[in-house]
Amino acid sequence: MSRLVTFLALLLVLFSTTVTGQIQLGQPGGQAAIPCNQVINELSPCLSYLHSQYSSPSTNCCQGAKYVYKHYGKSKKKRQGVCQCLESVLPLIGQIDGSLISALPQRCGLKLKLPPISQNFNCSQVK
Repeated sequence: MSRLVTFLALLLVLFSTTVTGQIQLGQPGGQAAIPCNQVINELSPCLSYLHSQYSSPSTNCCQGAKYVYKHYGKSKKKRQGVCQCLESVLPLIGQIDGSLISALPQRCGLKLKLPPISQNFNCSQVK
């Protein structure tokens, strides 16, 4: 039940930011901001996998991960911005297995290595 409430809260945040504008995390050095609501929207199908409800990510989850990688995964600064975005919503999502986050790219066929990301993770470690 608490996961459903958490998921609904996440959807509410997504909906409210879509109506009022985008949550954006700016990048140092004048880099373009990462639109968090877009990243969260694309990766929201991964929640059941990240909550260990399924043993592998869904097709929609992998499509979202591929979208995020295509648009925001090519530079270190953008990958760090995506990490910061995900960190910002972890308190709304609840407990997830950080090792599943790091396994997600490989499980979806992406050649990207991620460390386990948690609420206490330092996104500057993303390479």
